[in-house]
Amino acid sequence: MIVPAKRGFWQLLLTLQGSVLPRVLPQILLVALLSGVAWLMYDYLPNYFTSYSASAFGLLGLLLSLLLGFRNNASYARWWEGRQQLGALIMHARSLGRLAASHLTQAESQATQQQVFLLLRAFNRCLIYGLRDKPIAVELAAILGAEQAQRVAKKSNPADYLLLLLSQQVAYARRKAWLSEIMAAEFESLISELANVQAACERLKTTPIPFAYMLLAHRTAYLFCFLLPFALIATTGLTTPIISCVVAYAFFGLDALSAELEEPFGEQPNQLPLFAIERTLDINLLEAQELPAPPPLTAVKYWLN
Repeated sequence: MIVPAKRGFWQLLLTLQGSVLPRVLPQILLVALLSGVAWLMYDYLPNYFTSYSASAFGLLGLLLSLLLGFRNNASYARWWEGRQQLGALIMHARSLGRLAASHLTQAESQATQQQVFLLLRAFNRCLIYGLRDKPIAVELAAILGAEQAQRVAKKSNPADYLLLLLSQQVAYARRKAWLSEIMAAEFESLISELANVQAACERLKTTPIPFAYMLLAHRTAYLFCFLLPFALIATTGLTTPIISCVVAYAFFGLDALSAELEEPFGEQPNQLPLFAIERTLDINLLEAQELPAPPPLTAVKYWLN
């Protein structure tokens, strides 16, 4: 995710960090080339353009604006829901860690308390790495140890299995009377909330915007921008390449940005900073145990991953 920073007018105008311009530059250059072709055709075959009105393209542009607007809204809604779910992950995991630190305080329950924190940290890392399809075995081994990490990593859904292990720790603490029935229910409620977060994140990851809807907006944007120079040349003349390229940048850029926001858990500049969020929660859980914690991740050239 691009971290906002106070920048001047020229910095905002010329910056490429976080911009979709590098991704759509080939299409814009092609539009500029087509503008040159349109100018040559109009210069040698002006009669073919006399009845070619740009008014029809105005209607097509309105339709395209609506299509891209709807798609962008849908993509942003997915991005924002992803951020809300990650916020819920932090909130519920912190609450669960706080309860463990406050209520599993008996000398004989210290091992259970430590295991709850380890499983929470492992779940956090497992969920985040799973959303980005990263290998998790080594990361789990750093938290749980090689033997338990190997057992967890073999499961079809390691994050869900870690929640099962958490529930088993709570049940064990209840049987030992380290937790009251009410507190055990509170622990289980928070574990269920973590399961809800996981399910919501998996739904976002595995259910994209319908392909036909994306394809309609994508094709319409290309057809409009590639034909626009031929509609404008009779009225805008030599300024056709400039106007066409600006319009192409707006439409192609919005199309590319929508595609980026549609996948909120990826590693593109405008997608969510999953690793930074995972590190933040890991720090919070370690500090709740009064253990040394690593520093938070920082943005590199305004990009927080």
